[in-house]
Amino acid sequence: MLRHPTAPHRGGRSADLLKVKSARDDEALVIGHEAGKGKHAGRLGALLCRLRSGVTFKVGTGFSNAQRESPPPVGAVITFRYFELTQAHVPRFPAFHRIRPDVQWDV
Repeated sequence: MLRHPTAPHRGGRSADLLKVKSARDDEALVIGHEAGKGKHAGRLGALLCRLRSGVTFKVGTGFSNAQRESPPPVGAVITFRYFELTQAHVPRFPAFHRIRPDVQWDV
């Protein structure tokens, strides 16, 4: 939490107190697509991804509507953001950031 140093305490919401969440990013290989449900029916629901360590996981948020219509192809390398790794070394709350056409994935 960051607090403005000269601001008095106020009850309720205030611009004088700011919660800061640290985020990490990493790259992963797209190994599949999962179909969307509900409002995303007929479009991308989530990307199935694999880290260099071999851990597989899904990335289901962070996409624009255009990206859901035309998702990154299988074999593409993406950058995603997450908060931390679980005990099983799976990214917690991963969110799509961008496609990395400049990065090659050595299998």
